[in-house]
Amino acid sequence: MTVFMVPSEQKTGSQPLHIVVSEKLKEKIEAGVYGPEERLPSEFDLGVLFGVSRTTIRKAIANLTQQGLVTTQRGRGIFVTKQHKISFSMANPLTFFDLAIEQQGYESRVQSLQFQLTQPTVEVARNLQLTHKTAEVYRQEKIYYADDTPIALDVVYYPKATGAALGDQLQQGFTYSTLVRHGILLNAATVSLNSIPATYELSDYLSVPLGMPLLVFNYVAYQGNRQPAVCGKTLSRSDWTCYTAEIG
Repeated sequence: MTVFMVPSEQKTGSQPLHIVVSEKLKEKIEAGVYGPEERLPSEFDLGVLFGVSRTTIRKAIANLTQQGLVTTQRGRGIFVTKQHKISFSMANPLTFFDLAIEQQGYESRVQSLQFQLTQPTVEVARNLQLTHKTAEVYRQEKIYYADDTPIALDVVYYPKATGAALGDQLQQGFTYSTLVRHGILLNAATVSLNSIPATYELSDYLSVPLGMPLLVFNYVAYQGNRQPAVCGKTLSRSDWTCYTAEIG
């Protein structure tokens, strides 16, 4: 067995020892040394392999778990996560999530968590071009599924008239598809992409470890002559989703 001696904590500078170990394990996973759904060596064997303590190995495994690269199954061991990447095009800002999911071989469905009339934040009022101080909007939270896996949480804001007219339909379907199907023809959008770590609430909704990176797709979609129809953000699992764009 080849032993990979990792430098001591004092020699790794500002980088903690468990991070050094987790990066080396990540390289092995990405190189295919440990394949999808394959069991890694035990904590004891990994400690011997890298010449470090089991405490360091546990921290390294926790780091890989947060990145969605491995899962720990009690009584069975540590397994490499099978990567499922559903691609969404940034070239088309009017991304229809349900169509993208189904085109890549999965069944799509929605679970509505909340749908209620509320006061908009300053940002939401600006995005929906609401000028009246007493204006209200409908706020919705819903989970998007690919087969039986929750892959994204959509937090959406609709103008009051839209939410009142299409409340039942919006609670059962994907945002863009439902609007278009009921005559709200989206023709433009402003989008941006960033990332946040999963909070306790988000980790529960999306069945991911606390702190795992989530991709945040922020959007304002328009109809007609730049009239805002909806705004919101879709927080998706980084181990299941990616955004792509073709240039040239």
